[in-house]
Amino acid sequence: MVPNQTMRCAQCLKAEVSIVEGISRQVALPRCRNCSRYNRPPWTKCEPESRELLGICLKRIRGINKDVRLVDATFIWTEEHSMRIKVKITVQREVAQSSVLQQTMVVEFTVINQQCEECQKSFTPHGWSAIVQVRQKVLHRRALIMLEQLILKHNAHEKVVSLEQTPEGLDFHFAQKSHGQRFADFVGSQFPSHMKQSKKLISHDCSSNVWNYKYTIFCELCPVCPDDLVYVPKEHARQLSGASQLMLCYKVSTAIRLMDPITMRSFDIAPEHYFKRPVKSISTRQHMTEFIVLNIELVEEAKLGTPQNRNVGSRKHALADIEVARVQDFGVNDERYIVRSHLGNILRIGNRVMGYDLRYLNLSGLDSEHVDVARADFFLVRRSYKKRKGWRSWELLRMDKTANDDGKEVNDDKDMEAVKQDLEEDEELRKNVNMYRNKQKGPKGKAAGSAPAATADDKEDEDDEEDDAPEVPLAELLEGLELRDDDDDA
Repeated sequence: MVPNQTMRCAQCLKAEVSIVEGISRQVALPRCRNCSRYNRPPWTKCEPESRELLGICLKRIRGINKDVRLVDATFIWTEEHSMRIKVKITVQREVAQSSVLQQTMVVEFTVINQQCEECQKSFTPHGWSAIVQVRQKVLHRRALIMLEQLILKHNAHEKVVSLEQTPEGLDFHFAQKSHGQRFADFVGSQFPSHMKQSKKLISHDCSSNVWNYKYTIFCELCPVCPDDLVYVPKEHARQLSGASQLMLCYKVSTAIRLMDPITMRSFDIAPEHYFKRPVKSISTRQHMTEFIVLNIELVEEAKLGTPQNRNVGSRKHALADIEVARVQDFGVNDERYIVRSHLGNILRIGNRVMGYDLRYLNLSGLDSEHVDVARADFFLVRRSYKKRKGWRSWELLRMDKTANDDGKEVNDDKDMEAVKQDLEEDEELRKNVNMYRNKQKGPKGKAAGSAPAATADDKEDEDDEEDDAPEVPLAELLEGLELRDDDDDA
């Protein structure tokens, strides 16, 4: 053996010197019973006999320091429900110069139940600290569905604790006020909105100067939606370079874009200007009338005048005199109307188009002199396509929602179908939405979840279906969404 200062062998040194005297053999290990997380801190989810759990256990062992070095550590198998975890550790310590002892011992960890802070809040009405209430005073939920798709695309729901769906809008709950404020700023960057903040005192400790509040951020979205007929007050119209008082809402994003279909002039209203001088939406899509195009004559550019504020950014628009007839008048009379519209490049003879018939439209109590400002009895808004029935090759992702305390369920299937049709028709709108491929088989495959059997009326609609109906290209679809049917799981 190699000589040392003690002049003793390793076996004799082990018999007289113990290097594991100061190391604890019994250690308590807190674990949350509800979420099965261990207190590291913070509370961490760990699998049994994982590296993360071994690291948490070794940090709780007292006596391992610079003098006593840890060499090896492994788990010893115990019963799954014994609430005991045993770890075998090997330590080294230098007893004398050039004399290093190595010993092995077993440390037993007793798992004790202790609720984490998040589980404590879940059993109380204070499970959140901030709430963002998104509201819109309209009869449909198309804007809320589009906001949901924007949230999913930008992953803005990462800090959302829970989401409640109410008849008036959506409630997003957050654990911290900063998370809710960041989310409210995101909503304001996507839609014109007006925000109000308030707070409610929950508890306080005067001795330690601790005050607990619940914060509420109210986001009111602009009630003006695309394709709405908008009335602009006279003073506001003068500030818009003499704009017409009746215009169409063409687009709503970071600003509200209004367009005069007769002159094709467009005007952008910033959110801060809208809430100071709001414009009123006096008619929506549900009040539109369906027309059939009989003739189209494009207006020459020489007759258009100065191109000031003209919507030249959209190449599909062109000013034209369009001869139309109402669908409900076919077989009843021979009334035809010539309407000047911006849909010259979109429509063809025989197409159907949706528009507003101002003669029979109740304009929410406006005087007749306001209607005369429009200089027309008809406003053509958008081309009408056949309604798609049954299966689509793509699908949209939805967020998990819970009903509010009142228990009222909200059915937005019709609004979801309207949003899908808008995405099929508008290429620019699809850029802001993640659309996923539907891996289910179509109606021809006769698989679960396929379209129901076609009736006689459906077959007639398929025969009359237009060849140029809009469809979403496969190149724009994403992978990763799997839709399952309840019948398949059963």
